[in-house]
Amino acid sequence: MPSNFAMKLRKHLRNLRLENVTQLGNLDRVVDFRFGSGSYAHHLLLELYAQGNIILTDGEYRILALLRTHEYEVKNDESEGGGNENNDEVKVRVGNVYPVTFATTLSMEKGGTGGDDTETSKDDGDVDSDVSKGILVMNSTEAYDWAKAELVAVHEKALIMNAKQTNDNGGGGQGKKGGKKKGGGGKKKTMDDSVALKALLLKPTSGVYHYGPSLIEHCIRSAGLDPVVKLKHDNIDYTIPEASWEDLITSLREEGSRVIENLTSGESGGFILYKPKDDGKDEKKKDEQSNSLLPSNVANTNPHSDKTLLEFQPHLLQQHKEQQCLKYSTFAIATDEFFSHLSSQKVSHRADAAEAAARDRLAKIQADQQRRVDGLVKEQERWREGAQLVEAHAEDIDRALGVINSALETGMDWEALEQLVSVEQANENPIALLIHALQLDKDEVVMALPDIDNWDDSDPDSVPPIHHVPVSIKESAYGNARTMFAQYRASKEKEEKTMEASTVALKAAEAKAKQQLAEAQKQKQRVQVIPQRKVYWFEKFAWFITSDNYLVVAGKDAQQNEQLVKRYLRPGDAYLHAEVHGAATCILRAKRRRRKDGRTQVIPLSDQALREAGSFTICRSSAWSSKMVTSAYWVESHQVSKTAPTGEYLTVGSFMIRGRKNFLPASSLEMGLGVLFRLGDDAKSNEEGEDDPVEPHLDEEVVETLEKEAGEELSEKMEPTNMVDDDNNEASPSKNSKAISFQTNAPPPKSGKKKEKELSRGKRAKNRRAKKKYSDQDEEDRRLAMMALHGGESSKNGKKKGSKIIAKDSEMQQKAEQVAKQLLVRDSKKIAENLDQSVKETLAACVTVKVTKGSEGVRWNKFDAEVLELLLEMDSLEEQRSAANRLLELTKSTRVDNFSASLAGIIRTIKKHGVQSLSNITQGDGKQRKTKAEKKAEKEAWQEILAEDGIVDNDGDDDLAGAVDDSAELAQLTGKPTSGDIVLNAIPVCAPYHVLSQYKYRVKLTPGSVKRGKASKQCVEMFTRNEEGKKNSVDEGTKRDKELIKLVSENEWVQAMIGDVRISSAGASKVVKKQKGKGGKSKK
Repeated sequence: MPSNFAMKLRKHLRNLRLENVTQLGNLDRVVDFRFGSGSYAHHLLLELYAQGNIILTDGEYRILALLRTHEYEVKNDESEGGGNENNDEVKVRVGNVYPVTFATTLSMEKGGTGGDDTETSKDDGDVDSDVSKGILVMNSTEAYDWAKAELVAVHEKALIMNAKQTNDNGGGGQGKKGGKKKGGGGKKKTMDDSVALKALLLKPTSGVYHYGPSLIEHCIRSAGLDPVVKLKHDNIDYTIPEASWEDLITSLREEGSRVIENLTSGESGGFILYKPKDDGKDEKKKDEQSNSLLPSNVANTNPHSDKTLLEFQPHLLQQHKEQQCLKYSTFAIATDEFFSHLSSQKVSHRADAAEAAARDRLAKIQADQQRRVDGLVKEQERWREGAQLVEAHAEDIDRALGVINSALETGMDWEALEQLVSVEQANENPIALLIHALQLDKDEVVMALPDIDNWDDSDPDSVPPIHHVPVSIKESAYGNARTMFAQYRASKEKEEKTMEASTVALKAAEAKAKQQLAEAQKQKQRVQVIPQRKVYWFEKFAWFITSDNYLVVAGKDAQQNEQLVKRYLRPGDAYLHAEVHGAATCILRAKRRRRKDGRTQVIPLSDQALREAGSFTICRSSAWSSKMVTSAYWVESHQVSKTAPTGEYLTVGSFMIRGRKNFLPASSLEMGLGVLFRLGDDAKSNEEGEDDPVEPHLDEEVVETLEKEAGEELSEKMEPTNMVDDDNNEASPSKNSKAISFQTNAPPPKSGKKKEKELSRGKRAKNRRAKKKYSDQDEEDRRLAMMALHGGESSKNGKKKGSKIIAKDSEMQQKAEQVAKQLLVRDSKKIAENLDQSVKETLAACVTVKVTKGSEGVRWNKFDAEVLELLLEMDSLEEQRSAANRLLELTKSTRVDNFSASLAGIIRTIKKHGVQSLSNITQGDGKQRKTKAEKKAEKEAWQEILAEDGIVDNDGDDDLAGAVDDSAELAQLTGKPTSGDIVLNAIPVCAPYHVLSQYKYRVKLTPGSVKRGKASKQCVEMFTRNEEGKKNSVDEGTKRDKELIKLVSENEWVQAMIGDVRISSAGASKVVKKQKGKGGKSKK
């Protein structure tokens, strides 16, 4: 569904010619596209700065629609002492005139009178006057004085602002509201009085501000200066002395003019700046790719895969000299190359980020597993060393434990016991010295045991290392040792189990990481710049092509069902449905052939196509998930109606079937996913069993009705179920006729009194006609029309939404609108004054009208100023006179509604074919225009001649509006391409499996539990896998086919796939086991 903005563009710009493209302002990034001429003129303004914007306006630049609304703030410092600022707003919104003076550098001259002269003076004169006052015409002394004056002004402004800020921070409770702002009196940054050289030259008073920052920086570097050097009023003397300004001015003159001349001449070429990617991890990537899921025959065709594209430039400026770049012959080629690979570069960056995330995740898992194992090893060492030390000092430990237990048995307090141990340690009791701490709440004592075994006693001054070992007071020394050895053995067993579990977890993490890396690599391998393929109209529906080359389409939801019947169901087509919940609307499209009289004839539908379409309908219903075998039915197109019986209504996607239903035999629930290949225009399909295509007719537009004669032939060829009854009962208004009547999408017939009387009866018919008449209008247009009928006021109380459009604007807004109109809307009368007198008089005669009082007036506003300028720019006066005379002849011979468009067309004809082309038209057989009857007779004669030669002329044939035939499109598709075919792209299709019997790539689908996304991935892997032992025998055609299959997006596969399936095909079990084994290989 298009957006509201897109619908507005279609509504206002449909059938309008792009007349002119201009750039507003002086090198500003606002482009004006003018569509149409005269009263039909519209402007599409493209703002190429900030977030960008697209604005649609009328001929007077009043905004009709835009992508985003915004405001320009205009600060007016009226009260210097009070500190109050009155900020006006100029809004860019629907209903306002585009404020060109705020969006571009266009402005009014002081004392300007407006109109075209004002704009010309700005574009040509004002800019030149600004430049003439700039540093380009100054000498070094004048430029130095100008820069110093600007820096002094910045310094004075900084002093005022800093002093004001100091007063605001210091006088917190004094004054009005100045002391209590959001900061609460906190310190704020002071204004810096330094200005960079580049920023100084970007000021409007410099005269080179229109160069832009890039070109100014180029000129500064060319002069040997630093563009970001900070300048102040007191350091400019030695930072950039007066002598350096001469080099800077020379660089601005020569380099600036050279670059701009190259830009306007188009001889500068184009450059793309890039930086090479870091290839330090190539070996790791190769190792991962060798174990990944990537096919071995996939090659990266992106020529810039090893580069990161930064920007594109029309010139290689000084700041770009150190960067690597790609050079192209034109700027357009460089721009196209940059944006062509920009999306692929983003995808590549996302793939690199996914690879880095997968590696980091794997590294974290490995580090965590290693940390756990190291902790267990340390714990084992602690238990083993403690047990060995307890055994070595068993006698001393038993004595210490005996003393502590004896004291506790006598009822000694814990604090008294600690004091006793401290006293004994002070007396150097060897048993007391072994006690490090008492942890009686845990029934433990921490013993300080020397490690004599690991003591180097060769040094008499060395002390054996001391280990603090907690022992239980309830057990002996050997009992504690046994307990510690048991803990050691348990920790060792835990380590072994942890190692096994960590190995399993690590393998699973590695498998998942490899899968993620493979997916990222696949995304990068898929990034290829290829032309976007043509999407057929039936691809938005569920569709397939029958064995005998009929097209079958089915709706995916209620809205698509409604659309299929209203737009694509034609006389001669079959409507298929099933009496099962969820069954979709299915249409079997009939073929047509050309008759000798130029009309088309419907070819009867084949029984095989009906059976295959019926099977497709059943499989697309709830019968698939419930595994219920049933049958579908088909009816003719005229039996399908949206008219419900009296007292009932039909929901969206539901239709009334009147007459007999033709039930088809029950079919098995077997579907298949195959691949169709689109052949080139010069290629021919070699598919076996394919019929010769029917001659192509009109393209995919909706049929409204066939002629009476074609309808009679159709009724003879199709089964006459209820056709006779419908025709006989159509004229009788009885209840029985209502029950069997039908109503198609065709408009009501122009003849028939009963039909007209039925449509004109009651308000319902009147409302239907009004709705159809104003169907192209939206709510805003209807509201504006009602406001116009009520004199510019809303129809109810003037408070509705429409009143917002005509709300009173601020004074600044009105002033901006007036200035914009004076700058942009040109006066045609003033431009006409510059024309030759004879040309002017001729044009005036074309638009002269009589006034009521007998006088005549010339309506110069009938001509666009731009068209008159094109007339002025013609090479010779003779051409101007010829154009004006031709327009005068047209006004005398026929009615001219748009003088500006007519004159523009005459000017284009003269420029393309010369003045002689106009004389050939006027000096012919005297006929200015052919009548409709003459055109029709000539067209029919031409079609008869072409029909005899077997050629179909289908351009603009109104008589064949119903002759929609799909054979031309279907002839370009084949399921069995050969190596000699020119194949453009691959298209996935889901159809009954026996239809795909001749397809080169197909899999069988039956009801199951696999969802669409997973099933589509498995099918793609089956299509693209290389069979073992046959890698060298794959021909070029198969390689080409697999490459095209890989380029099909995942969304296309999912949209084509049917849900809840079980894949049945050769090699399907291998793919399923492979996917299941990705996370379970570690169990082996």
